[in-house]
Amino acid sequence: MAYISECGIIRYKRITKLCAVQANYLASNQDEHRIDDLISCYTGVMPWNWDTPPCSHTEWGCWLDDELWFFSSTSRKELGGKNGTRWVKASDLLRNPTRWELQERSMGKIKVGNRIVRANRLTGLRYDFYGVGTDFTNPVRVMLTKQLTPTNALQLKKIYCSKAVHAIESGRLAVYSPRRQWKWAKKNGFISIGNTKEYLTGRY
Repeated sequence: MAYISECGIIRYKRITKLCAVQANYLASNQDEHRIDDLISCYTGVMPWNWDTPPCSHTEWGCWLDDELWFFSSTSRKELGGKNGTRWVKASDLLRNPTRWELQERSMGKIKVGNRIVRANRLTGLRYDFYGVGTDFTNPVRVMLTKQLTPTNALQLKKIYCSKAVHAIESGRLAVYSPRRQWKWAKKNGFISIGNTKEYLTGRY
C-alpha cells in the first residue's frame, strides 16, 4: 500500500492506473467558506478565465497501489491541510463528492512517475497566502514562468494550490488560478468526469 514517509513524500509499489486526475473544488457547491467564493469570483472576471467553472482550489492526483492519492497546497484542515503542500488520500479529500469536478487524462507510466517526482520535490513548502492575494491581479506576475528544477524547487519557500498543480503537470512554475488551471487541463487533454462519486467507486 502507498504511504507517506516521515519527510512527507509518497512511497508506493505500483502505478495502478495510467492516468492523471485533476480535482477542482467548486465554490458554487459549498456554503461554508467565503474565501472560496472570493477566489472564484475575483479570478472569474479575468478574460482568460471566462467560461470556466467556479473553481477555488485544485489538486493533482494519481492511482497508486489501487488507491487514488492527491497532492496540492492548502491551509484548510478539512482538505487535509497542514499549512502547505501534502499528499492526501482521495477518500479523505473528496468526502463531499458533489463539491468536486474531476478531470482525467490518460498517460504512460513514465509520465505519471515524472509527475510524482515533481510533486515530491514540492513537499514541505508553506501555503502562499501572499501569492493568492497578489499573483492573479498582477499582469507582470501572470507573464512570469520558469522551469521547475531540483535546484529552484529547493529555493522555494511557499506555493499555493493551482501553482503547485500546474508545476506538476507542465514542469513550469507559473501563475495559474484554479479556474485557469481547469482551462489549461481541458486544453491539454483532460476529460471532465461527470460523476465524482461513481468514479471513486469504480462504476464510472
